[in-house]
Amino acid sequence: MANTIILKNRSNTSSPKPSTGDLTSGELAVNYHADVSKLYFKDSASTIREVPDATAVSDEATALAIALG
Repeated sequence: MANTIILKNRSNTSSPKPSTGDLTSGELAVNYHADVSKLYFKDSASTIREVPDATAVSDEATALAIALG
């Protein structure tokens, strides 16, 4: 039987990441706006961390490689 995960912290706005007061440690938040689709979580040090998008990481690596020649 599959588990159902319910995210209570979600947004469809182009606003910035959630603040530390918005999440508890280990809690996930998702922004599904087309321009800024990102997944966030709060770590044990109360820092909001962003799960990187594979496409964005690839694009950044390509830009860095071009810049460095």
